[in-house]
Amino acid sequence: MGRSFLESALANTLPSFATDWEARRRAYPPGTSPSELDFLGSLRAHVVQLLSEGRVAETSRFFYALERMLGEADPVLRDVLERDVIAALAVESRFAGIDSRRVEPYLGQRTRDAWMGPSSGEPREHD
Repeated sequence: MGRSFLESALANTLPSFATDWEARRRAYPPGTSPSELDFLGSLRAHVVQLLSEGRVAETSRFFYALERMLGEADPVLRDVLERDVIAALAVESRFAGIDSRRVEPYLGQRTRDAWMGPSSGEPREHD
């Protein structure tokens, strides 16, 4: 089975994740593939792990790719990226005890808006 658009666009932004994800994909039975939710959950868990290990700079390419994708995204893709990647990652990072101030320098404006959105529990600068 082929890769989804999100897999193609995001998996290689984190080389350590790309290797792990390829192994997970191969573990699925022949003729099946992981869902987009499986991919996004694994991606977020990997990013949270990197952040919790203090490897924040390693994620800068990932956040840069998200920022670029948000700028080019149609409304459906933008919603998926904002809700299922960025906002969910912000929540999962907080649950892991990661101070968002360690992450914020790596966020572009669009990504920061989604990170600091209503579900973050943190005030937005322009509210």
